Amino acid sequence: MPNLTCGEVRTYLASIASKSPSHDPSAELWTSLLGHGAVEGSSASPVITDVGRHVLRELQVRASRTDPLPLDVVSEQLSRIGADLENVAKSASYFLSDLGPVVPAEAVPLLRVVAVGLANRRETVEEIAEEFRNAWGSVEVMGGDPRDRLLAAELLNAESAPITELYASMMKTMERVRAQGGDHASAVTVSTVLHLAAGPDQPPALEAFFQLRANSMGDEAAALLAATGRPAAESIALRDQWIAKLPGLDPGDAKLAATYLACEPTPRADVANRILTLHPLLAPLFARPGLASALLAMSAPVDAAELADWLAKAGALAGARKLAPTPGEISALALALVHGLPAREFVATAVDATPYEPSTASLVALHAWLYRPVIGPSAVPPVR
Repeated sequence: MPNLTCGEVRTYLASIASKSPSHDPSAELWTSLLGHGAVEGSSASPVITDVGRHVLRELQVRASRTDPLPLDVVSEQLSRIGADLENVAKSASYFLSDLGPVVPAEAVPLLRVVAVGLANRRETVEEIAEEFRNAWGSVEVMGGDPRDRLLAAELLNAESAPITELYASMMKTMERVRAQGGDHASAVTVSTVLHLAAGPDQPPALEAFFQLRANSMGDEAAALLAATGRPAAESIALRDQWIAKLPGLDPGDAKLAATYLACEPTPRADVANRILTLHPLLAPLFARPGLASALLAMSAPVDAAELADWLAKAGALAGARKLAPTPGEISALALALVHGLPAREFVATAVDATPYEPSTASLVALHAWLYRPVIGPSAVPPVR
């Protein structure tokens, strides 16, 4: 359909579906829709088919973005994104199978969200799996809860961190965190976040972490805020500014969403409005819909309705692949799949080769704050 826009097709199909069809479709429009099985009958008495209803739904949910675009270009784009999500879900299944025996049994439930994160990199799965084994081997000897170490390994792997250069200083940081917070502190993750931000040649922002620990929602939140390099009071003020922009959210949910946004280097200018628009759409699916909305609002540059549509499609893929056993986990993994869609996928032209690069804050938010709570209270360390 080279000369037809999505808006033309959507408007005409909607008129048929509402039983008030236009009686003068162009010959090109009618011939194309008839040839693709979207309509039947005659142009004087058209009937929309199941195929046509499917096309109409797809165009309606993304009309603000796609109406001016050629239908064939958008059709190719949607097919490409759908295939991409399918391939990522397939890769996540591979990682669950391959890496399941690597981590202790109590950490395996959290391996599901790690598997999606690894698959989002869209690289050779065997190489990524080997890299993750190496990262796990580096943290395995650091002690503490294996679920804490699993998140640390995910972060180190995502950053391709020079663990041999960081190891000695990370161990010292861990000892100080455990000395103050006890054996249940998320010491390995905290040390990882602080040292990834500081690099091998600079001291970690440990004092800021200790100051923030009493005024945040857990060790990971304090570490992320400290890792920004801002003074503790400035980090808290920025987080609270974001909270003020998110009225109506549960206070704890808003605090985590605001912490995530305060730790992102370049939040979208319209992110608060996007969160408030997404929130009612995600409230039936997530215990923390504000946080889920913040993650989606910072991902693909499309409207809330289209993001919700991709979330539903990703959930169907995650369920079909049996990536997790419960609806709550499936929803969280679906969000991780959509969050991993590179923005370039939503450009009408062919995709480029820019790799997916998740932020440390987004990985922590997905793993520790969105996914961990849905697998039960045993998924320590807790958020305070």
